[in-house]
Amino acid sequence: MKGKLLLLTALLFVVYTESSARARIPYCSECQYIIPVADLPDSAQFYSEEYKAYADVAYVYKQFWIVWLPIWNFDEHYCLSIKDKDVYFDVSDEELKSYASAYNLDLPSNPISLWDKIGGKAIILVFVAGAIWAYWGKDSAEEKEEGTTQEVPVEEKK
Repeated sequence: MKGKLLLLTALLFVVYTESSARARIPYCSECQYIIPVADLPDSAQFYSEEYKAYADVAYVYKQFWIVWLPIWNFDEHYCLSIKDKDVYFDVSDEELKSYASAYNLDLPSNPISLWDKIGGKAIILVFVAGAIWAYWGKDSAEEKEEGTTQEVPVEEKK
């Protein structure tokens, strides 16, 4: 009985160490996101026969993240997109401006959320600042201890 328990424990240990050795830090170097920005009227001009749906104005960008912390956004531009589909259609700046003026749309210059813009950078900055503080704070604490502890000879009374 003890032999079986020992063998089972050893087997579980080997399987666990094998699986943990393969663990990797999650990252994505070209994750693409499509953000809906404004609704366009449901007209034949914006209807897609292929997807059987109407397109709206959206913003597409790619993102680099590590451990789900957004680090960098790139390849950003406006487009036409179909809701609930991972598809977009490129439009020129002139077409976009004409849609905005014709349909009274207010298009922000960069509609990416604050978290995606600076969230990961802020957290990394906090970690780096904490590491620097921990490193330098430790040295200054040791210097203070060395400077304040002085041995004073005590005279004995006879």
